[in-house]
Formats: sequence, structure tokens, C-alpha cells
Amino acid sequence: MVEAEALATRILDNAAWESIGDEVEHALRLLPLKALGARVGYHPGRGYTHECDAASEIVEETLAPYLDDITRRLALGMTASAHQTAAGVLAGLHACDGEHGGDSLLGYASEIQNYAYSVFALLKKHRAPLPAALYEVACPNWMHLYNG
Repeated sequence: MVEAEALATRILDNAAWESIGDEVEHALRLLPLKALGARVGYHPGRGYTHECDAASEIVEETLAPYLDDITRRLALGMTASAHQTAAGVLAGLHACDGEHGGDSLLGYASEIQNYAYSVFALLKKHRAPLPAALYEVACPNWMHLYNG
């Protein structure tokens, strides 16, 4: 049992922000525009859903597993690993910046940098702000968002 826990800890603690960033970017860019079809329009009990709201929901659902992973790592005391994951999410979002208004699902979602605030809020909640140097290398054009 101790060996399994040690192995799990090593696996969780072995996050590299670059690969996570590539994974997030890929996941966001592959979101199909037709996914909006089932969510847009009037839904009984919910009302009307605008395409921009539906797109934002889909982006948030795509990011949710990564945010859960950051939370899990912080709960295990793996702050450095959580920072790598958070920086990866930010890097993936940063790579998709400029897609707002384009001809893809991301074009209907809110400005991509707005999704970075969920990462910041999570780190702030756990009192584990991202180191400025890591933030700067993961998303250099977004230093104005940094509140660490």
C-alpha cells in the first residue's frame, strides 16, 4: 500500500506546464461548433440560452477537470505540481487568445482571458498564488491580469 501511494504521489507530482498547456489548447481548439446546437435556444424549465452563454458553458466544462486536478494537488500539499498544472491551463488559454469573434466555438465564448480568473480564484482560495516568474513565462501577454 505504501509503495502504491508513493508511486501515485510521484505521478501526480510530475506535471510539466508545457505539456498541460498543449493539452488544454488542443482540447479547446477541438471543441466542435455543432456542440452549440443542443444547448442554444429555448429549453423548458431553463428558458432561452444564447449561443455565447452555451459556448462559455462548454469551455468551462472543458476546463473543469484541470481545475479539479489543481484542487486535488493543493489538497495533497503538492503546491509546486499544482502551480505547474495552473500554469499549463493558463498557457493553453493564452495560446487560444484572439479566437473570440472567430468562426469556431471559441469565437462564441467570452474573451478567453476571462477563463483565467477561475484559475486565479482557485489558487487564491488555497492561498497558493502562482509564482510571478512561472506566470510570466506561461502567459507573457497577460501580466496585467496577474494579482499574485
